[in-house]
Amino acid sequence: MKKLYKSRSSISINVVLRSKKSMHISFTSQSDGSSVYATDNEEEQYALEHHYKFGKLFKLVDVGENNEEAAIQDPETMPEQAESAVRKVRVSDIAAAKDFLADTFGISRTSLRSEKSIMEAAKANNVEFEGLD
Repeated sequence: MKKLYKSRSSISINVVLRSKKSMHISFTSQSDGSSVYATDNEEEQYALEHHYKFGKLFKLVDVGENNEEAAIQDPETMPEQAESAVRKVRVSDIAAAKDFLADTFGISRTSLRSEKSIMEAAKANNVEFEGLD
């Protein structure tokens, strides 16, 4: 069974197969800055789904028969369309906004030093903060 994995950024990772062999996996970059990886190899699927960043850095977005090529060619058909909607988050201050981005999306706190960088990171992740005036 083919599975499609997606990350919000362009990534390549090392995974350990059940046979204890290491394998390097490069996701295919998409025009929106994300990346995808499709495989029908059960060993690779197991390794990806047991990677310590699974669910945080990348996630499973589709399980199908032979449709991963169409999904890779047309990212608009991917099940993550809901992510394009703006997520409104109420925060008390800019520090709370910084904490939200760091905890939710794994963004480095050092890259979120200014209010401008925090707002840019929020926009890049389809987040709109409420309560910051």
